[in-house]
Amino acid sequence: MHNFAIPVDLTRSMQAAITTAKREQCKPDELDESVKKHGIVLDMVASIDPQIWKFSGAYIGSLVGFHAIKTKGHMWFEDRKWLEQNWLKIPSNVSLFARETRTQGLSADAVCNRHKALANEVIAKFASSRLLTEFMALSENRTITFENILGGLCRGGSMTATSISACVRLGV
Repeated sequence: MHNFAIPVDLTRSMQAAITTAKREQCKPDELDESVKKHGIVLDMVASIDPQIWKFSGAYIGSLVGFHAIKTKGHMWFEDRKWLEQNWLKIPSNVSLFARETRTQGLSADAVCNRHKALANEVIAKFASSRLLTEFMALSENRTITFENILGGLCRGGSMTATSISACVRLGV
């Protein structure tokens, strides 16, 4: 846990309370310029314990953003771990992609070696890619972000036809 961040469930509760309060309450009169010069601002305040912990609406908004980034980072590491698993232990029928992977008519050993080489290329390319990296198919003028490839691959823990097709066309 980070010292400056409160847990995500409390953050959500306080954000909901602030949103509800802003919607239900009338906006107060604007502050005089002389008051604003002293750095005083109007803001909602949420509290966990009314006697001790008080948090401004701006701080709660920042916490919501912090937790969103933290979650996205955690998902990135989980996606990488999934991508880097030992694919030799995953049963699959890859003969469907023989034409696209240029393994049609090759011996079983040659096909295995080609698939290992392709897997290593994919891991190397994906390991150095940011989520917003865009890949373009050589045969088409379409792009797909790495984030969308990962989302397609990881959705439900299996590869979809769309993501497989995109990966093969992109040569990744």
